Amino acid sequence: MKTAVEVLRTIKNIGLGLSPWVPGETRFGLDSFTAGELTAAIAHGVPGARIERITVNRNAKGTTDRAHLALTWNDAGKAAGLPKSAFAKGTPSTISSRILNAAFGLCDSEVRFYNQLQAAVAEITLRPYVARVRTGGRFAIAVQTIGEDEAHFFQTGDTVPLSHAQGMMDALASLHAQYWESPRFTTDLSWITVYSRRPGWPIGRRVMPYFNSRWLQKRDDVPALVKRLTSFYLQNQAALDRVWEALPVTLCHGDTHAGNTYQRADGRSGVFDWQNVHKLHGMRDVTYFIGWSLDPDDRRAHESTLISRYLDNLVTHGVRNAPDLAVAFELHRLFMVDAWNSAWAPLAIGGMDPGGVGDRLIARFTKTLLDLDTEQALRSAL
Repeated sequence: MKTAVEVLRTIKNIGLGLSPWVPGETRFGLDSFTAGELTAAIAHGVPGARIERITVNRNAKGTTDRAHLALTWNDAGKAAGLPKSAFAKGTPSTISSRILNAAFGLCDSEVRFYNQLQAAVAEITLRPYVARVRTGGRFAIAVQTIGEDEAHFFQTGDTVPLSHAQGMMDALASLHAQYWESPRFTTDLSWITVYSRRPGWPIGRRVMPYFNSRWLQKRDDVPALVKRLTSFYLQNQAALDRVWEALPVTLCHGDTHAGNTYQRADGRSGVFDWQNVHKLHGMRDVTYFIGWSLDPDDRRAHESTLISRYLDNLVTHGVRNAPDLAVAFELHRLFMVDAWNSAWAPLAIGGMDPGGVGDRLIARFTKTLLDLDTEQALRSAL
């Protein structure tokens, strides 16, 4: 019954994503921000400050439309040194991206995070100014920007320095400790689903095997063992989900690759882009970051100490049933298959540059999966 309901919900949202218009369309998109609402959000407590003009400087399109908003303040705002810019995401102008956002609830999850959860973890993410959402992949988000002199923002596929990897272990432990086995998952946070039941899951379950057989299995640069473990995972995904979801759960960011992270000048690290939030064991986020962001030599040298740092921070933040290193490392071996799937699948559907970052990630992950013997970890878990 739940499957049928989710299929119908997803089909309805796909239809709304296809539509060129929904009620209230002008409230959702990069051109929907008003001087009044951004003034209220940013200039609270500054008498007389007012935004006089917003200039939308659009960036390249992806799963969402993105822009930097140049904010022109009146004299009171200028004198107070209020922010001159904001980063904005809004309704995708391409139909395929609207369908993706609508079917899989990406924009809805991010807006809910900023409106309901961000304040509790403000030290590790960006401050929201405006966040609103509607069905059909329509939404508008504006958040603070951080200057190049204040922080470095990494790109997808980057190999990060050890200092940033350490900072991310601190940031993830802070996030996960806030919501470790939280009773709120049955009350006001009941909208946060387990990993296997994220919006659109019946369709997602069917897409991955298709691209595995039609694309991954035909690549010459993927070792036979990695092809085999990928097929084994997809064939046994439901059983493995039950194993994962029997573990202690917390709020997971869900997409902790380097391109969604930054390092401040003082060494602290942070994360943004909250489209894939879900509840699962925190090691899922840790493994995902390590798999995506460290080259094999760096990973071999530092993954155990990074995981230890994460675990120690959980304990410092009050988590009483944090796993020991041996247990956490076994979970690391196991969860690496999920990080791997998140890397090859976008390349298969054309969402990543062939011959560029995508191919580098294929090479990085295949070495990692072989090093960790993730196939054996999968079979042992069952």
